[in-house]
Amino acid sequence: MSGTARLVGIDLARLVAVAGMMAAHTLSWGEPPPAAVVALTEGPPSTLFAVLGGVSVVLAARSRLAAGDRWGAVRSTIARGAVVALLGLLVAPFATAVFVVLVPFGVTIAVAGLLLLAPSWLLLVLAAGIGLFGGTVVAIAGTALPSLRRMSSQLSPADAVVPAVNDVLLTGVYPALIWLAYLLIGMLVARALLAAAATGGERAMLTRLAGLGALLTGLGIAASEVGVLLLSEQVAPGDPALARDQLLANGYGSAPGVSPLWQLLAAPHTGTPADVARTAGIALLVIALLGLLARRLSPTALRAIAPLRAAGGAPLTIYIVHVVLLTLLGGLLFESAPGVVGGWGGWALQVLVALGIGAVLALTGMRGPFERLVGVAAEAAGGRREPASSA
Repeated sequence: MSGTARLVGIDLARLVAVAGMMAAHTLSWGEPPPAAVVALTEGPPSTLFAVLGGVSVVLAARSRLAAGDRWGAVRSTIARGAVVALLGLLVAPFATAVFVVLVPFGVTIAVAGLLLLAPSWLLLVLAAGIGLFGGTVVAIAGTALPSLRRMSSQLSPADAVVPAVNDVLLTGVYPALIWLAYLLIGMLVARALLAAAATGGERAMLTRLAGLGALLTGLGIAASEVGVLLLSEQVAPGDPALARDQLLANGYGSAPGVSPLWQLLAAPHTGTPADVARTAGIALLVIALLGLLARRLSPTALRAIAPLRAAGGAPLTIYIVHVVLLTLLGGLLFESAPGVVGGWGGWALQVLVALGIGAVLALTGMRGPFERLVGVAAEAAGGRREPASSA
């Protein structure tokens, strides 16, 4: 698999992630979609976004690492995370319709930068440890730590610092602790694909990743079904359908209880082992299947999908435009034209805007403006690309 085909697959996966996040944000404004749609849009798109963030960490640092500039690569990655987090802080006041993920995402990228030089076995141990126990940690933190998101009273800026930090790291909708597991998985995926490409075995590696993704997805769903059976009578006696809806509802950051039984459920945005297994498995499936598809595309087909690839290559720009646009449309048109804001019509509009941005970028050969900003900051932080001393 050529480097071009590999990047095409990654770009298409990024576009799928952003389009899925758009669906999660818009479909909730209209009539409830089918349960299968909810299962695919609540959780998997944002976690695919996170896994791809880990892939990008490795790919962005590859040239510096190849040149022996190890610490330049670390500084560059930390700077990328810091700029993404700063953008999240700047965008949040203008994106009140959704929970903006960029601050915890940026913090997690910066932490991943600190782990950039760590061996793969350590990344695997950390990812597995967070996947198994992180859900319990954030559930306990939600009951024990002050959370700005859950406080109804107005706080002074000084009093809000600790709860805000807690939200970013543990108690928010997107706890950085849980997202670190996804980024570590993405880093491992990128390392595995690059190592396989060096020996001509990338297709076999993609196939194995697809199999692993299917296995993890199946394990997460199976564990969740067991959890539903065990907890149904506790939450809605005599009404299994209602119990299922309540048990598998969006957790917005953590499971609603600290009992070990809650960790069996794959409810979206809870960080339980079942949730992580299901969503990470879906992410691996998407990355692997699109990577395999990219291998089979002809030069003509690659030219035809250039706008799709360009849109996927600018996920930060498209995400920021999406959340701000959704807020503006919600404020202006929700009463008069709700179909433009939410439901499938609202989702289609958001996707069309994303593809329009991709078409412009493909025609001009430019990067997304926010991707360019992050890249400039990362290069400045990394400094001159000089090999490390061998002394």
